[in-house]
Amino acid sequence: MVTDERAGGHQQAGGPGRAPVLGDRSWVALSLRGLIVVLGLVAEVWNLAELGAGGLANHVAYFTVQTNLLVIVVLGWALLVPPRRRPTWFDPLRGAMTTYIVLTGVLYNLLLAAPGELFSWDVHPSNLLQHRIIPILVALDWLLIPVARRLRLSRFWIWLGYPVAYLAFTLIRGPLVGDWYPYFFLDPNEFGGYGGLLVPILGLVVVFAVGAFVVGALGNLRYRTTGQPVSQSGADSSR
Repeated sequence: MVTDERAGGHQQAGGPGRAPVLGDRSWVALSLRGLIVVLGLVAEVWNLAELGAGGLANHVAYFTVQTNLLVIVVLGWALLVPPRRRPTWFDPLRGAMTTYIVLTGVLYNLLLAAPGELFSWDVHPSNLLQHRIIPILVALDWLLIPVARRLRLSRFWIWLGYPVAYLAFTLIRGPLVGDWYPYFFLDPNEFGGYGGLLVPILGLVVVFAVGAFVVGALGNLRYRTTGQPVSQSGADSSR
């Protein structure tokens, strides 16, 4: 995961001993993250309840499902563990997770949504949650709740490790499970063979690279505009 500068955490306005309105342990952060986790669990339970026999393996092969599960884990961790007890790579992990889930929503609504769905709320509940509401709420979490440590944008490319691994996994798994692929833009049959996938795959990598850089830059901008270094430990002063 992307490493971060250890120049220290930050303390927002509000004075010692007071949790800032938008601090990591503020009621805003806890409420927002609690809501996201609950909605994520509801969506996934709904999906599992509708799965047919033998459908679990293909279900978890979707990037959407894996990313939404990652959201539950990372923000659940943020709820249960205060900043001072988290590892230094937590903020980069949170940034990577934000990149994945936001791009999941963007790519779905632009490439996969049914005609007219983009401007409609008449969508299957779990689909609405995982592809629209949760990505929006996680984006708000990233914009509202500052990171505890400044991110090194020079190493944002490490965030691409998971999407690239997912692409490789999907292409290897497809022929082994009856030539099945979770998305049409990863199906070699749609492009005349594996060679035809070069353009869509490179396009996806570029999209994720740009997305990772933008998310990291916004995280650092939020850090600069709301906080100041307070200690060498890098722990967020809000508990």
